[in-house]
Amino acid sequence: MPELSTRRRIYEEIVKSPGLHFRELQKRLNMPTGMLEYHIDVLLREEVIVAKKDGRYRRFFPNTEMTRSERKIMSALRSRVRRRIVIYLIENGKSRASDIANDMGMQASSLSYHLSKLVKDGILEKDVMGRENYYYVINEKEVAKVIVRYRESFLDSLVDNFVGWYLTDSKKLE
Repeated sequence: MPELSTRRRIYEEIVKSPGLHFRELQKRLNMPTGMLEYHIDVLLREEVIVAKKDGRYRRFFPNTEMTRSERKIMSALRSRVRRRIVIYLIENGKSRASDIANDMGMQASSLSYHLSKLVKDGILEKDVMGRENYYYVINEKEVAKVIVRYRESFLDSLVDNFVGWYLTDSKKLE
């Protein structure tokens, strides 16, 4: 049955790159919108995959492969800007917002939006000290493990560099 092979392709892409949204999945599979919508609906109805709302996106995950916490982390990491911020904070530790903006070459308003989203999603914590806001990754080891485990799904040299840096110290993954 061609329908089963189509659903298998969709499922395998979701397993390989959990947290993809519809348009990215469509682009990777080169599949017409209506066809993909139909098969996604079947996979959701049969509970083979789950969907998580992330702002204006609906992200898809295999139902049995990931914990709820890992899905939350992957949703946040699917944004290239948020992924850069999280990796920066893991590599540099607790940092002032102004330092993050300067080091990453970002506008303060843009950075503020992404930091707020990461705090709201439970990935970062914000400490206010005087007039400065400091940010850090709440569960650094779990976030790093998710990045390492799903590194191939990001298609990103930043992630490749981070994985190399992170794996040089095996104690970080214990």
